[in-house]
Amino acid sequence: MSEVLTFRSPCAGALKDIGVAATPGVSVRERSPQIATVIARGAIADFAARLKASFGVQWVEGSKVSSGGGLVLVATGPRAWLALRDAGSENLATSLGEGLGETAAVIEQSSGYAVLRIAGEKARATFEKGLGIDLHPRAFAPGDAASTSCAHLNVVIWQVDGAPTYDVAVPRSFAAAFCHWLMESVAEFGLKVL
Repeated sequence: MSEVLTFRSPCAGALKDIGVAATPGVSVRERSPQIATVIARGAIADFAARLKASFGVQWVEGSKVSSGGGLVLVATGPRAWLALRDAGSENLATSLGEGLGETAAVIEQSSGYAVLRIAGEKARATFEKGLGIDLHPRAFAPGDAASTSCAHLNVVIWQVDGAPTYDVAVPRSFAAAFCHWLMESVAEFGLKVL
């Protein structure tokens, strides 16, 4: 007799609503995108040209987000990105490998990360309690990204919009610890789990 394995979220049971305020200061939603690591090989101009031709994504230099057509590339280091796309019928890593060819190495990472969307008027104040970078609008704006630490945990964070809304990718093995930190840090503001 064989058992069927089912996917279990790394954040399962770790997040719950906090506070009784009509409008909580922070909301959180777990996302389930396909994820791959992309590392450019050879000339960056060749990589950028293939990215544009194959996916319609204009590469943005620096610690930024490059996006288009539902594909998001979040800079994680020199010549390295975390690529994300909402789940679909085609495997992201396979699609990227074929589209980028010899200009990049692509590694499947969909089971390796938890991705949380954190938003609200107190999101920035919550992150000030543990994030190793400055999220003030003068220093970090929509489209900016960083690979850093939050409460001594490795994270990749990028700002989605000016609301402010942030997406945070946390290695799966640290997701429960990150959720615990988030629950403690957001307690004074209130949290709505979407």
